Amino acid sequence: MGIMAKTKSKGSILVICSHSDDQIIGVGGAIAKYAREGYDVHTIILSFGEGVKPHIRKDIVSKARIKEAQRADKIIGGKGVIFIGLKENRFEEDFEKRGMAENFKKIIASIKPVKIFTHSADDAHRDHRASFRIVFKTYKQMKLKADLYTFEVWNVINFKKRNKPKLVVDTSDTFNIKIKALKAFKSQINLSTFYNYLVLNNFLFFLIYIKDVLNGIKHNTKYAEVFYKIR
Repeated sequence: MGIMAKTKSKGSILVICSHSDDQIIGVGGAIAKYAREGYDVHTIILSFGEGVKPHIRKDIVSKARIKEAQRADKIIGGKGVIFIGLKENRFEEDFEKRGMAENFKKIIASIKPVKIFTHSADDAHRDHRASFRIVFKTYKQMKLKADLYTFEVWNVINFKKRNKPKLVVDTSDTFNIKIKALKAFKSQINLSTFYNYLVLNNFLFFLIYIKDVLNGIKHNTKYAEVFYKIR
């Protein structure tokens, strides 16, 4: 019986984000689609996200977030998740203090991405803006040729970027995979009260649904994710 030949990868896609669910919220449908099409999808997460449960020991939260991210990565068909472990709300200071620039470059160089997705420069979250600055600075220092795109996490509509070059990905066939992957992050869902479970959790999925539906309507499809090309 012959041995089946390994399918050749179309290239590597790299997502660099602040917290372990950002890649699913912002680009989950697209990366699931890229994985289906034969691309190797890699994710670098800059923090462990311990701040989500400040009343629980950091090492316990970190372990939970790592397992959830790995589970979500399998659901979308990814090739692995790397955690950097920067301190929340102090990304750039911690990045410099710990001398992480060279190691960060080595990780990116080993992946050899053809496309990179990261946070928007004007995102409402402090860590997301810091992530963009770290990635953009590294991109320029490495003189990378990969296409660099930014994605939104919480902004349903962003007027500031509407005139910039866009990448629109039809995620109609992978939206359900995105939602399934998002449900892997159980530590993000606070089940301590009926209000948190019923209202906050449902509101998160509602926002994601509305954003992807609106993008779909604008681009004549059911669901879509929109990214802005920086380089």
